[in-house]
Amino acid sequence: PILIIVKIHLLPASTHPELLGIPLRWSLDLWGEGKEEFSKEDWIDFYQRVQKSDYQTWNLNSDGKELLYLAMPEDSTEVIGVIGLCDFDDLEEFRHLRPWICAFIVREDLRGMGIGRQIISEIEHMAKSFGIETVYLWTEDQMGFYLKLGYSKIDELKKPNRHIHVMSKSLISLI
Repeated sequence: PILIIVKIHLLPASTHPELLGIPLRWSLDLWGEGKEEFSKEDWIDFYQRVQKSDYQTWNLNSDGKELLYLAMPEDSTEVIGVIGLCDFDDLEEFRHLRPWICAFIVREDLRGMGIGRQIISEIEHMAKSFGIETVYLWTEDQMGFYLKLGYSKIDELKKPNRHIHVMSKSLISLI
């Protein structure tokens, strides 16, 4: 894969509400229909709630915290990705684990260029700055990508026509 050398910043969704329609469309296209965990309306509600979230602190004992970040190149307002950090999970079976990296998407024409790796690194450093020691995520089709980034598969969930891989990563040794 080609590595794009561009500094990516993660900006809270609340700082650019006018740009949220772009990643919301990506989320709806990828996940908005046909999943039992969330509906189109759930995605719209999520994008509304994150505009009111507190992006300054993280309470490790809270429930219901949802943050969404726009990934943008330095000195640009072009959205090239989006990623969230939430203290709950869409999968009831794994609600005891927290927090979760969620809603992660790289703009389709930029996939495979190293941008996703940078976005994940940025959210991991942000999570660590909040005092978070371990993050979780789940994927159906990108387990290889996350394994390359140091995530470990810790569980799986088989549903009709779906195989969900639950993964985690310790942030303690993150520099």
